[in-house]
Amino acid sequence: MNLVIDIGNTQCKLAVFKEGSMIHSQTVLTETTDTIQTLKQRYPAILQCVISSVKSDLGVVSDTLRKLNISYLVLNQNLKFPFDINYNTPQTLGNDRLASAAGAYALHPNKDILVIDAGTAITFDLITQKEGYLGGNISPGLEMRYKALHMFTDKLPLQSKNNNHKLIGKSTNEAITSGVQNGLIFEIDGYLTKIGEKYPQLTVLLTGGDAQFFDNKLKKTIFAIPNLTLLGLNFILEYNA
Repeated sequence: MNLVIDIGNTQCKLAVFKEGSMIHSQTVLTETTDTIQTLKQRYPAILQCVISSVKSDLGVVSDTLRKLNISYLVLNQNLKFPFDINYNTPQTLGNDRLASAAGAYALHPNKDILVIDAGTAITFDLITQKEGYLGGNISPGLEMRYKALHMFTDKLPLQSKNNNHKLIGKSTNEAITSGVQNGLIFEIDGYLTKIGEKYPQLTVLLTGGDAQFFDNKLKKTIFAIPNLTLLGLNFILEYNA
């Protein structure tokens, strides 16, 4: 069995995989020592682990894994991947983007794939069958756009995502919702159209906290994969084992 640990700024996601299938997942605070010990007790067959972290100090986590006799690797651009990384600054490439790309490849090997991760920021990552990982785009996500309008103006109220937004807002609140949400939907559809012109057989995968919101709102057929990053981390672990 494999243990996957994805450490963010405010929370940590952990998952247990058996023969490529995720059999357990949970989200906790960034302190993960007790959780790792509990998971090892529950799944004693866990023998290896992969860690993706936004933090450089992994001393407590790595010490815990060693004490439990779990071998581990830390995600970075120097590991082996089943595709070339054609990115001018690979040292700045976020682990989440790299893991999602690996997850996309695991699900659709040797295909042209666009991964859309709709979270705090919305990222677009392109992996092609001939050129490997090419890069992508980073743009403000829904919540960030709402907060920006509120924080950088004197009178605009803070709004939040709403599935009932209109094309034309009839009040200030409706105008903000319409502008933010339609604007981002149009932006995504625009990327899909332009990239699809170059890659006609493009497969589009959608993940991230706001994936459910955008699902069925885009023109092109997409596949929503909620745990794509965790799937990718497990794939990287297996590929480097």
